[in-house]
Amino acid sequence: MKDLRNFIKTTIREYLNESRFEKRDEEQYKTCLMSDLTRMELIEMFFNKVETNPNYNTDEPNLFKLIDDWDGYDDQVYIQNNLSDNEFIFWEGWVDECWKGLYLKPEYKGLTKTYSIEKVIRDRFPRIGQEFGFKIKEYDYFKHKGKFIMKVVFYK
Repeated sequence: MKDLRNFIKTTIREYLNESRFEKRDEEQYKTCLMSDLTRMELIEMFFNKVETNPNYNTDEPNLFKLIDDWDGYDDQVYIQNNLSDNEFIFWEGWVDECWKGLYLKPEYKGLTKTYSIEKVIRDRFPRIGQEFGFKIKEYDYFKHKGKFIMKVVFYK
């Protein structure tokens, strides 16, 4: 029944071409930043692709494509399909534009990059997971070729 409801909800949203961006003033999205709404939209697109191809994105990402803001993954994001274990892994590369946008927000000014990433994950990612009925299992972040990459594992 839940799958049918999700299908109907997705179908109606696609028919109306309504995204979370257009619904950002609704109560459930008022606390979400645009970047978090983008992450939610990317996760939803991931789930839609997995419905038609259960083997979609089962491999680990190409780390260089996570930090290549020209020829890399869209939005420097790769969502790894580990749904056979009731989890998915959200990978995101942090390029210069990401840092510029983050440090425009008053709550991040003056924070180190590592503390900022931890704050983003701790403060904002639980809400992102909740949108899809998932919780954070674990997370990590590291540098690759001088740029940060974060990895957030969500589980059901």
